[in-house]
Amino acid sequence: MKKTRFLIVEDELLIAETIVNFLKIEGYENVEMAETVEEAIACIEKSEIEFVLTDIALGQQQTGIDLGNKLFTKYKIPFIYITSHADKAMIDKAKHTRPNAYIIKPFKKEDLLVAIELALFNAANSTIKANDSEELIVKDGRAIVRLHHANILWLETEGNYTVIHLINEKRRIIRRALTEFEEELPKSNFIRIHKSYLINKKQVSEVRTNSIIINGLELNIGRSYQDNVKNIL
Repeated sequence: MKKTRFLIVEDELLIAETIVNFLKIEGYENVEMAETVEEAIACIEKSEIEFVLTDIALGQQQTGIDLGNKLFTKYKIPFIYITSHADKAMIDKAKHTRPNAYIIKPFKKEDLLVAIELALFNAANSTIKANDSEELIVKDGRAIVRLHHANILWLETEGNYTVIHLINEKRRIIRRALTEFEEELPKSNFIRIHKSYLINKKQVSEVRTNSIIINGLELNIGRSYQDNVKNIL
C-alpha cells in the first residue's frame, strides 16, 4: 500500500468515486473526499493531507481556484486542478496559484496517474534548490522524462507549448509556458534573450549585436533583453 494521503475535492460524486477507484487500483488507500472548499479546508486542518486533486468549478461562493490559492500560500500542499474548461482566461487565473498540473475532463486513468507521479516526485524534491539541481523533470505525453541541463541548448515558446531544443538535434515539445521553465531552471545558466527564447549560456558560441549563436544557429536578441547578454561569454 502506498502511504500518500489524498484529498479529492469534487462535487460530482461519480467523478470523485472514479478517481478514488483509480488511486486504489494503483495502491493508494488513504483517500478522502470533499464536495466544497469549506469541507476541503476542514479536512486538511484535521487530517495530514499530502496531495489534493480539486475541480475548479465548485459551487458559487468559493471555487477550486480559491482552494488552490490556499494550498499554495498557506498549506504548502501540492495539488492538481481537474476541469472541463481549458479556456485561456481560466488558465491565466488558475496558473497564479501554482498547480502541479491540470487534468482536463474526460481523462484517462493513465494520464491522471502520470500527472500525480510527476507532481509527487517534484514535491518530494522541492527542498533541492533549482540552482543546485542539474536535471529538469518534464511530462512529455504519458512519459516522465529527465533532461540534463548540459543537454539543453535553448527553450522556445510555441503557442501553448514550449519546445526544448537538445543536443544531437533532438527536441521535446511540452505543454507548459516558457515562463514556468524560466522560474524552474537556474538563472546562473539559463537566461531570457527574447520573449520567445530562454537559452543555456554554456551553449553560446558567439554573441553579436542583435543575436547569439548556439549550435550553429542564430537566435535574435529582443530589444528589452539586451542587458541580459552583455556578460554571457
